[in-house]
Amino acid sequence: MSRKLVIVESPAKARTIAGYLGDGYTVEASVGHIRDLPQPSELPADMKKGPFGKFAVDVDNGFEPYYVVDADKKKKVAELKRALKDSDELYLATDEDREGEAIAWHLLEELKPKVPVKRMVFHEITREAIQRALAATRDLDTRLVDAQETRRILDRLYGYEVSPVLWRKVRQGLSAGRVQSVATRMVVERERERMAFRAAEYWDVTGTFAHTAPSTETEQGSFDARLVQVGGRRVASGRDFDDRGQLTGRDVVPLDEAAATALAAALADAPFAVLSLETKPYTRRPAAPFTTSTLQQEASRKLRMGSRAAMRTAQTLYENGYITYMRTDSPVLSTQAIDAARRQASELYGPEFVPDKARVYASKSKGAQEAHEAIRPAGDHFRTPAQVARELTGDQFRLYELIWKRTVASQMADARGSTASVRLGADAALATGTTQAVFAASGTVITFRGFLAAYEEGRDVERYADDAPADSEGKAGKGKGADADARLPQMAEGDALTGTDLEAGGHRTSPPPRYTEASLIKVMEERGIGRPS
Repeated sequence: MSRKLVIVESPAKARTIAGYLGDGYTVEASVGHIRDLPQPSELPADMKKGPFGKFAVDVDNGFEPYYVVDADKKKKVAELKRALKDSDELYLATDEDREGEAIAWHLLEELKPKVPVKRMVFHEITREAIQRALAATRDLDTRLVDAQETRRILDRLYGYEVSPVLWRKVRQGLSAGRVQSVATRMVVERERERMAFRAAEYWDVTGTFAHTAPSTETEQGSFDARLVQVGGRRVASGRDFDDRGQLTGRDVVPLDEAAATALAAALADAPFAVLSLETKPYTRRPAAPFTTSTLQQEASRKLRMGSRAAMRTAQTLYENGYITYMRTDSPVLSTQAIDAARRQASELYGPEFVPDKARVYASKSKGAQEAHEAIRPAGDHFRTPAQVARELTGDQFRLYELIWKRTVASQMADARGSTASVRLGADAALATGTTQAVFAASGTVITFRGFLAAYEEGRDVERYADDAPADSEGKAGKGKGADADARLPQMAEGDALTGTDLEAGGHRTSPPPRYTEASLIKVMEERGIGRPS
């Protein structure tokens, strides 16, 4: 009986796939790369003084690399060669990206098979996906191999040239890298911006307002509003100051403590009236399915999980058949996945929560490879978090639940509602004369939750928080008059309002926030720095 040898990267993946293939197949793991550029000290004696002596790369001869089998992989290579002797066909089933294609090429170069070789690729480890991959093999993609080899050579040249400078100037043992050095510079530049920052102090007035004599039940209730205009000029907010603390906003009035306190006192008993009321439809679309970078960002925001821990957990979920391949820059879902998400959304939340047409997403990142689908639950029928809860550890379950929610929500209907904005005014009798003070408030009411019934995307800390108190050191917080999911009472232009709890409040502008792991990953992706892993 003929035997086919299938080689994947990891033992966990090998065990799962072996269970799907059954008799006639031997599934082995390479355990990652088997060959790499050696350290110069590991080169054969006759090569140490030659063109490969400095980098294990001949920079004067087309950047030719010199590869060796890693010392800890020699035993594994011998095992693979023995397995190949008893096989009639070789299937290279490493990941379908630059690294995976390079691993397949190195295996081919080292094993030197005399039997037919097929490149087998899949993006999820399910029985159906493995069978489809067997039926649709291809040749090795040398373009991906060249791309990985170029990156590896650049890493070697960059690291070997720059790291010694760090050893001399900073500290022994530090390393430089094509990506990590750029990211370090971004972090340092942001810290320099923070060190050079000079805070500006500004004041405003907030209050609580209600109808003076409500005539209907819908007119009852109070709302908070913030001073936005005095004497026809806009009141300065944090966005009107630069990083040196200088006022840059045009035709704005900055309030100090004395002016704000005087205004609050003058308006304490003043009659207010509605100057304008505007209502607009509110629509919010769901976020796209996860790519590697957006999964790392959201795991950091929602699960407090670092990027390394998130990728390690995602790798385990992938290798055990719970999710699709976790290194991807594409938010695209297959037709089967779209159908599965729409079907599950309809079953769990109702048909009205699914739009008439399927949603299609495109990558926004620079230089996206888009070799894979988005990260999603594996299979053509998604298992709910409840169905896998007993099979997963705590972190595995939390990450699977996050991926499941995001995927299903991506195919659900928009959240809908309305946003109302109101401006109200009163005359303030000040020592310098009478002036009009205008307050503003807004509120958004969600009338149909749509995708929010399943999932809401996390957010990074925003820099400008005009309601941050003067001693808050820049920590953001919601205050009176801020946009929120709040319902305003029914009003019309000219309605009489009464203000209470009118208070002057001081604020300080905030420096640019330090990067979080999530926000640094986001900026790196926007600038095309790094790759999905």
